[in-house]
Amino acid sequence: MQKRKKLERRKAPRVLVRVNVQLWEDFKVEKKAKGYIKNISLDGMCVVTNIRFPLGTDLIFNLNLPEDININIYGNIIWEREEEEVLSYGVKFTELDFREKPKLYRFILVTILLNEK
Repeated sequence: MQKRKKLERRKAPRVLVRVNVQLWEDFKVEKKAKGYIKNISLDGMCVVTNIRFPLGTDLIFNLNLPEDININIYGNIIWEREEEEVLSYGVKFTELDFREKPKLYRFILVTILLNEK
């Protein structure tokens, strides 16, 4: 019996990174958390944190990317995994300011190119 290859469902390639991020729910300071991005694509990212959020939660993310790039992105939690007291969340981007898109795209494309070398 052959093992089936896992089908890639992502529309955009993801890049492995370790970038710090701040996240919060609806500008509520009491729900502000820190974490890091494990991987990112043009459509979403995997975020690791120690704060629990329910599936379907809309969050705001402040990404602190290399080269002093700061981006705010809105996203929705679509999956969760818990491993050793940390939580990983799959986040689908729901809103990205048109002025911010080129910064994110450039970061992802440069990271892909650097990883191919």
